[in-house]
Amino acid sequence: MRRMRPVLAAVPFVFLLSAVACGKNEPVDDDAENAAGLDQVVAEANATAEAIQAQADTTPPAPVTNQEEPAIVPPTPGAIIPAQYHGRWGMVPADCTSTRGDAKGLITVGDTRIRFYESTATLSQQRPATANSFAGEFVFTGEGQRWEKVMTLTRNGNTLERADSEGSFTYRRCA
Repeated sequence: MRRMRPVLAAVPFVFLLSAVACGKNEPVDDDAENAAGLDQVVAEANATAEAIQAQADTTPPAPVTNQEEPAIVPPTPGAIIPAQYHGRWGMVPADCTSTRGDAKGLITVGDTRIRFYESTATLSQQRPATANSFAGEFVFTGEGQRWEKVMTLTRNGNTLERADSEGSFTYRRCA
């Protein structure tokens, strides 16, 4: 039992040494709040930034990769989506009223474009269709991708049906 007393007596001493060693509350230099040399530091930082920019201006551009920016394809002259299909159409009522940007089933049909939640379809060529529908080849761009597909729009009152290779989708006109 006597051997443990010196060990127990040493515990407060070790604690005191560690507290003294870590006596500073902040790992910041005492002169950190001194702004006397601030103008010089800012000038040096600006000079460094200018040197980096000058080097960037003389550096040749990075090599071209095989990834291309999606090009916006102009529609074929005269190819226009008829006015009866124009407007905002939602798959569910909440698509028409959401103010949070989460209306994933909302489409907006214009003269030559249909805007979806994360993509835009631009009419590139009108296709033959029945008297009650409109068909066209559309070029889609969105999320860094570009693709094409044929879509047919059929309107029945306040209902719009969009059909393509992926299926048929029904929308209701937004008020």
